[in-house]
Amino acid sequence: MRKNFRGGRIGEEIRRIISDMLLRDLKDPALGGFVSVTGVKASDDGSYAAIYITKLGTGESGEIDEDEQREVVAAFERASGLIRHEIGSRLGLRRAPELRFLFDVSEVYGRHIEGIMNELGLVREKKRNTFAELNDALMDAGMIRIYPHENMDADTYGSAVALCLALREMGKDCAVVIDEKIPDNIIFLDNGCSKQASDDDADADIALLVDGADTERIGAYRASLFGSASKSMCIDHHASSKALCDYNYIDADAAAVGEILYDFLRENEIPITTPIAEALYTAIVTDTGRFGYSNTTPKTHRIAAGLLELGVRPNKVSNEVYQNMRMEKMRLEAAVLGTLKSVADGKAVIATLTRDMLGGTGALDEETEGMAEILRSIRGVEVSVFLRENEEGRVKASMRSKSYYDVSRLAQKFGGGGHIRAAGFTADKPIDEVVTEIAGILDRSL
Repeated sequence: MRKNFRGGRIGEEIRRIISDMLLRDLKDPALGGFVSVTGVKASDDGSYAAIYITKLGTGESGEIDEDEQREVVAAFERASGLIRHEIGSRLGLRRAPELRFLFDVSEVYGRHIEGIMNELGLVREKKRNTFAELNDALMDAGMIRIYPHENMDADTYGSAVALCLALREMGKDCAVVIDEKIPDNIIFLDNGCSKQASDDDADADIALLVDGADTERIGAYRASLFGSASKSMCIDHHASSKALCDYNYIDADAAAVGEILYDFLRENEIPITTPIAEALYTAIVTDTGRFGYSNTTPKTHRIAAGLLELGVRPNKVSNEVYQNMRMEKMRLEAAVLGTLKSVADGKAVIATLTRDMLGGTGALDEETEGMAEILRSIRGVEVSVFLRENEEGRVKASMRSKSYYDVSRLAQKFGGGGHIRAAGFTADKPIDEVVTEIAGILDRSL
């Protein structure tokens, strides 16, 4: 029987911390190779946590024997003091939980190890499903939860809302699961679809990612809920995405997920109401830069025309999305432009935003969206990089290019990904270090 890791937010934070330590701090030879943390079950009061761990063997089956399993567990127990100290320090706890390490041989391990092997190219990714197969799975499900990526933009949120509204029209218990404030310029799309993440969402028959195939982009707590659903699904258009869910539809040729969903609804003869059309149109118009990016195709315009025929008013969308800026965002842009650094003989620019700078402007985190596009508009610039500190002190990067540079390959050097012209990553380094590393790479490669 599959273990259900529903320890909540603290459990997922502990999992992330130990995973980070495996990469940098834990040097025991027994922890070499492909050791990973599959889940953490924490007590409600945070006094105790069971850590489920695995290791990929070198044999054809990928399994290790019982003696090796005991060695891995013993190595973690030897490092328990260091791990507890790091957990307490990072989470600001006066007393870190007692830890018990268990080797995970459950189905969770099997599913997790399959993902690792996919990333290593050791096994094939799962197939891309047809629209009919996606529809059959959704129609068979009772409870469906849709997960947009964090720092929501109009493509992820508009697509999530459009699909939610369509599934509700089909009588499904469906909601868009969020754990952040909806940006002011896209909240008009909501139509009552969104709910704050809660443990109840873990009981979903299908958990569905939109505009991303990686749970790293939905935050620790929502990732734990997503992983507890009976089945998983992703609908995405990023070339770097891997088909690791139970059902997958990844089309890197689509300008936006909104395009994919338009085709999905049409093929399965699901009615597109005006609110659904408005959400899809907003997703498409923003992810194509108002039809100005290189991902815009004749098909994009045909879909947009079809959505206008369904009642979308482009002036309303434009006013809500683009003519709705607070004064604080203007101050934010001025502060960011004050950090502008030119590299690669002017072919690239890097700008930064610290938490102190953000606080000084009175702007919100959501109002940092779009800075990379503004920087890219500078004459002679091929690549723009915008780096900002998030609430956890990590550095989030947004990168854009104009015509020939593949920023997704640059993002992959830092564990990220995206499109050729738009990509990003998150780094656990001081922002100045990230600036120096990126500047060096761009100086050599541009």
